[in-house]
Amino acid sequence: MKTVILTCNTIRAEVDQMIEKTGCTYPAIYLESGLHNYPDKLREAMQQILDRLSNIDQVLVVMGFCGNAILGLKSDKFRLIFPKADDCLTLLLGSMKARKEVQREKTTYFLSKGWLDMFDDVEKTMVDELHRMEKRYGKEKAERIFRLSFKHYKRLGVIDTGTFDVEEMLKLAEKTNELMQLESVETLPGTMNFLERFLTGPWENVEDFIIIEPGREVKLEDTL
Repeated sequence: MKTVILTCNTIRAEVDQMIEKTGCTYPAIYLESGLHNYPDKLREAMQQILDRLSNIDQVLVVMGFCGNAILGLKSDKFRLIFPKADDCLTLLLGSMKARKEVQREKTTYFLSKGWLDMFDDVEKTMVDELHRMEKRYGKEKAERIFRLSFKHYKRLGVIDTGTFDVEEMLKLAEKTNELMQLESVETLPGTMNFLERFLTGPWENVEDFIIIEPGREVKLEDTL
């Protein structure tokens, strides 16, 4: 069965590692990480790629729902297969169940290597937003409002998938937390099992996978 992988630079290190480990020979297409901030643009970019593909049987979309960016995607020529995951971080934690268990332990704002690699952009966005608030409300009130946006989180959790230097990533996370001021920055155990299962199959009749047959578009109920 002719297969193509469509994934995101945010989890490129992990996907590349699993491709090498499993001996997967499927060609991979990587989307720009920054598109995650704009679900409509991400959806448009994905659909354009799908429309250009031909002479294949299926596309493994190795990413999460990403703000419902996958809704409406379709192909008349091949089937689409998605992991049941709200975002890429869930893939690295192993499952939706595993993510919920971590959150029950302590409400967590998750970070991965891919997200931390984008740290300069993330920090700039946070700082710019804080400065805009300062102009409107003054410094003290702006900082209070800014941090209220993270009030439901207790910690920054760096997901360790074994693909990066943990100490280096923790330093970046600590710098991020200077703005967010959560209670702690912690390392959380990741796993590559979800990615490995998704790349190797089987995909039929598996609770964690969604199969969209040719001619049908992705609906909200498919993600539930």
